[in-house]
Amino acid sequence: MADREWAAGLDAPKGLAIGGDTLHAADIDQLVAIAIGTGEVGGRWPAEGAAFLNDVAVDGQGRVFVSDTVANRIYVLDGDAVSVWAEGDGLLHPNGLEFDDGRLLVAAWGDGLHDDLTTDVPGHLQAADPATGEVASLGSGAPVGNLDGIEADGTGNWLVTDWIAGALFRIDPGGGFELLADLPQGSANLAFLPGEGLAIVPLMFDGAVVAMTPD
Repeated sequence: MADREWAAGLDAPKGLAIGGDTLHAADIDQLVAIAIGTGEVGGRWPAEGAAFLNDVAVDGQGRVFVSDTVANRIYVLDGDAVSVWAEGDGLLHPNGLEFDDGRLLVAAWGDGLHDDLTTDVPGHLQAADPATGEVASLGSGAPVGNLDGIEADGTGNWLVTDWIAGALFRIDPGGGFELLADLPQGSANLAFLPGEGLAIVPLMFDGAVVAMTPD
């Protein structure tokens, strides 16, 4: 049976990532560590200047990266301190984060963010060097959509959702993309179960979750 109060004392947690026996959660303007065995909050790290912490990824050294889509930054928790790891024009309002083959992949929302969350130019996948923070487009950088969640599909490509238009895409290593499913607006951070070949996508405005095989 699901425990509705497994972890409490949070404000509006969004992105989640596991590192060892700890679940890391992006909680508006702080990163929160939760013990998986007990649901107890074991640490909170405010991110100075944060506006909308969104997704989380953990690297092989235990560093925790968290995107701030509105402030156009990526923060990092390294040891016991959170600092700005990347920001500025090289980023395109980062949303989803995923480590792959020694680099941090970034599902970018887009350039020119407006109050209604639309953009002047839709986003695409970017790749960041964890050692330097240098960010570059994956492939040509052609616009794909207002990207939200990202998951590896197990065949060298990535499954990515578009929150504004409502879509599920497959993006290849060269940045080429294919529309796999038309979805309602609000299709958010997904999960992929490689054993079953299932992509599971929450639909925020519909109060629903859909599962599909992205063939």
